[in-house]
Amino acid sequence: MNTYQRLLGYVRPYWKRLVLLSITVTMFASLSGVSLTLIPPFLRVILDKEPPAASAPSGEGLPLPAWMESARVDVKTAFEGWMYAGDANERRARFIIALISLMLVKNIFGYIQTYFTEYLEQRVLFRVRRDIYGHILDLPLSYFDRERAGHLISRVTNDVSMLHGAVIGVAASVMRNVLMTLLAVVIILTVSWRLTLLVVCIIPINVLLMDLVGRKLRGRSRRAQEGMADMTASLEETIGGVRLVKAFGTREQEEARFGRYSYRHMMQFIKMKLYAALSAPTSELLGTTSFAVVLWYGGHRVLAGGIPAENLVMFVAAMLFVITPLKNLSKLSTVVQQANASAQRVFDLLDVPGEPLDRGGREAVFERELRFEHVNFEYERGEPVLRDVSVSVARGEVVAIVGSSGAGKTTFVDLIPRFYQPSGGRITLDGVDTREVSLSSLRALMGIVTQDTILFNDTIANNIAYGSAGATREQIENAARTANAHDFITGFTHGYDTVVGDRGAQLSGGQKQRLAIARAILRDPQILIFDEATSALDSESERLVQDAMDRLLEGRTTFVIAHRLSTIRHADKILVLDRGCLTEHGTHVELLERRGVYHRLYQLQFGHATA
Repeated sequence: MNTYQRLLGYVRPYWKRLVLLSITVTMFASLSGVSLTLIPPFLRVILDKEPPAASAPSGEGLPLPAWMESARVDVKTAFEGWMYAGDANERRARFIIALISLMLVKNIFGYIQTYFTEYLEQRVLFRVRRDIYGHILDLPLSYFDRERAGHLISRVTNDVSMLHGAVIGVAASVMRNVLMTLLAVVIILTVSWRLTLLVVCIIPINVLLMDLVGRKLRGRSRRAQEGMADMTASLEETIGGVRLVKAFGTREQEEARFGRYSYRHMMQFIKMKLYAALSAPTSELLGTTSFAVVLWYGGHRVLAGGIPAENLVMFVAAMLFVITPLKNLSKLSTVVQQANASAQRVFDLLDVPGEPLDRGGREAVFERELRFEHVNFEYERGEPVLRDVSVSVARGEVVAIVGSSGAGKTTFVDLIPRFYQPSGGRITLDGVDTREVSLSSLRALMGIVTQDTILFNDTIANNIAYGSAGATREQIENAARTANAHDFITGFTHGYDTVVGDRGAQLSGGQKQRLAIARAILRDPQILIFDEATSALDSESERLVQDAMDRLLEGRTTFVIAHRLSTIRHADKILVLDRGCLTEHGTHVELLERRGVYHRLYQLQFGHATA
């Protein structure tokens, strides 16, 4: 299945409205064609000429099938019987009434067609955005390690926006313009097959040129969208790191970097538009050439008596009429090629495998112990981060993980909630491999507090209740009290309804940490993970956070990463990682007595090694 066919798959749920759209398109196109057939009677009414017999031949036109010819004669007889009754003024009045009525009905169908087209188009884009956003949430963390955030944002915004008009709009336009073209072709064939043949000879040239332009345009469009993604990523990174930019005085450097991406996108976009601009003029030039040939040869046939003059006028009008739908069809090639490039980028993302959410469907249960059994892990092949790590943690134990920077501490705790999958070995809960349980039930056992606290631009209450659907205000406030957060929250004018700003910009580091702890308390997890939870705080904030942590730790299995070894002296077990290997484990006193890696780290911090 190609990219555009996959995109059309989003239309299927709306097939009933698509049928209604098809009806309105058919009526609009048909009435547009009927308006052309009014030209000969209009000229005869204006010139006060009597109509020819309904069954009279129209000149050099091809004969219609018997049933169509019979229907044409009946309709023409009835219409002209009404039209030509009375004197000349009455005829003109009737013609004006017929023309206005026809245009009114045609444009009513045109309005309904526009409404259905836009409604269905927006529904399709809504489903595409929803699917891609949901898929982004299902992607493993390893994908985000490789992909720039700005590129993902560009997929959801820029690429999806490029699909507007390329699904329902294209389908409706194809149907409408093809019908209008066919009706015009039928009309010109019934006037003169010789003139029609002259026009048809130019069409293959048009098609070949449009195909060539379309293929060039598709490649340029994809490169332009990639340039937009790079530009968006650069903008997102700069805004996210604006403090660093100001602190280090790198405004010119960042401006130059963004300028390079912006210039590259500009050039690709200009090249794309140059190819797009070739489409309509090429089609119009070919159409004008056909028109000139028809006027020359058609005038000759009228003078020779082969074609009635009013029929030549209708032929020319039909030719002019068909230029617009043909131009629209040629433009559709441009729209489809641009959309195809954007759709390919969207589906490339949707085709990235997500996390296996419910492998086996088993519920995670944690009653006895969590074990690492000969666990290995590497982000890149051949570069191990953890090597043959084996350890057992009983329920209720407080486990500290220490080691120098890059030792694998964060990776160790990230494997527990399956943010990453072990490259070798396994992690078990009560003897069951965590890969055999549903991901949702596994993560439901856990609460995580990191140094870089994630808060959303929402109220304090909603940030605390994040992940705890149905939590009451009383439960939220109790969690905040336990986390030493209630006092500073009530100090705000709006209390728990205070909006914290983008990423919690209105709060201090210690306040954000305590909200994160309150969030974990409200979740009431069996397993807690504190990753560098106090390493960036001042002494007073650390004391308040540490006090909140101590309350939360009671009766729960806890993994703590901390650079400040003084905060983990009372841990039940300390794991010492060095270059990805578990080199030591034991209590604080036991590890100091061994005078190994932990002893060295302790000396570096305190200058002595006493318990």
